[in-house]
Amino acid sequence: MVTGTHNVNASAISPADSSLWIATSARGLVRVGKTGKSFSYSAEKGDFQDNNIVSLTFDNEGILWLKDSQGAVYSYSSFSGFVKQTELPQNIAAALSEPVASEEVQLPEVQESEPVRQDFPWYSVVVTVLLLALLIFCFFRRKKAEKAPESEIAVPQPEVTKSEVIKPETSAVKPTPKPAPKPSEAAPATKPEVTEPLSGSFYEHVYKIIENNYTNAEFGVEDVAAALGMSRVHLNRKLKAENSPSPSDVIKKMRMELAAGMLKDGNRSISEIAKDCGFSSASYFSSAFKDYFGVAPAAFGK
Repeated sequence: MVTGTHNVNASAISPADSSLWIATSARGLVRVGKTGKSFSYSAEKGDFQDNNIVSLTFDNEGILWLKDSQGAVYSYSSFSGFVKQTELPQNIAAALSEPVASEEVQLPEVQESEPVRQDFPWYSVVVTVLLLALLIFCFFRRKKAEKAPESEIAVPQPEVTKSEVIKPETSAVKPTPKPAPKPSEAAPATKPEVTEPLSGSFYEHVYKIIENNYTNAEFGVEDVAAALGMSRVHLNRKLKAENSPSPSDVIKKMRMELAAGMLKDGNRSISEIAKDCGFSSASYFSSAFKDYFGVAPAAFGK
């Protein structure tokens, strides 16, 4: 309990709850609520460092600002408690710098400091719940996709050497683009080749879909999976089971071989070739081409 006569340096009324805040010269702060209950805040309780509070004021948001005799400035709100500040708004600095006249006043009976109320905005709860729901939904959807039953049982194919590989028949579906020419003799021999399918394999269907669409810059592995009515995970699993290359490797090989043939002809600019071979930009095409063949498009075949 704190009672008796004390020197009061300043006082202010909170715009938020109409409580009266009193700055004393030796007992820190006293807050008097609308119900008459009083609470004290002091250096002994760890609220600030000096009990001689020389000035205080409220800003437009209802936050309390105070300055002690050592020149230290603190802000206070029911959410954060007392926080020492180093930079002040100009209007707050001016208000705290106004001269004060200490006055001896009989203070009411003061209780212990009220606990800091942690106000948690209701919308934060809503956002948190929505995020958790979204995470749970994505988790179960991913699990369902990974465990989706295969419509066909993948039968492992025997390993086939390059000399035994048979190119898929293309008489039923004719490719829209021109046949991809063979890359230049300058292309590195160590570059892995895309294994082509045995007749009637699942890979044959994949190959034909890619062959008809690989010059489209928007075309990718997801489109191959969608055309076959399965997920990307399921598609890669079936190709791996029959020792076939991945769709991304096939797309890359087709585009690189087509680009190499066009560069060898020398009738088109690099930008035109990049567009015709399914690349979204000339810079991306140049980077991908150099990674694949080990030489920049401008120097290829020279």
